[in-house]
Amino acid sequence: MKKQLLLLPLLGLSLAGCNSPIFGCGYEESTSVPSMTSSCEDTDLSSSDEGRLVPMKPIIYFYPEEEMDLKVTYVEEERLLTTYPKYDNGWDMHLKEDGNFTIKGSDREYYALYFDEIGDFEWDWSEGFYVTKENAITILEEKMDYIGYTNREVDEFIMYWLPVLENNEKSLIYFEQTEERNEECPLEFSVTPTSLIRTLIHIKKVDEETPIKEQELRHYERTGFTVVEWGGVEY
Repeated sequence: MKKQLLLLPLLGLSLAGCNSPIFGCGYEESTSVPSMTSSCEDTDLSSSDEGRLVPMKPIIYFYPEEEMDLKVTYVEEERLLTTYPKYDNGWDMHLKEDGNFTIKGSDREYYALYFDEIGDFEWDWSEGFYVTKENAITILEEKMDYIGYTNREVDEFIMYWLPVLENNEKSLIYFEQTEERNEECPLEFSVTPTSLIRTLIHIKKVDEETPIKEQELRHYERTGFTVVEWGGVEY
């Protein structure tokens, strides 16, 4: 079953052997993922509209090996809501070697793409991690470091999501990784990244310690032209 959601910025994963510019195709290696069977109807949907979850703060970074022109296209653009820089039949950008970029027709420089999208969402909490207010920083640093994010990317990720976890005091979290994100939210690149890393954290508040099967995360190497994304959704 294809799941749909409201998403924000995304960035980074490793796509060895993918010949298609549409990520989510061409993978020979895959990881087991939880089945999408439980309904959001039983969940308190914060930041929702018409019963739909809105993933928050997705962001995409670019790490080219040389200065280059790049067009990024959101395949199902009718689902887009807020975008920054503004989406206009894609993002036509000129990337500098440091990863900053300008959009065609403007001299303003950006360091990341942002977007959110609308859709229906379902999730089965059969695996993940139990997190408390006290150990949230340690777990987020450990898991994001392992996946393959840089210190700066992890810092920005934690700055955004730590207040949510500390406010919850007790939470379940699940890291939706590149292959799942590519299926849910396919993007097209005019120049295919060598490495692509995409992670969407799912956060669900719980009232007591909740046993859960520990999720087995995948590690991604960063080689060549790399694109990285992170975002999240709160239940």
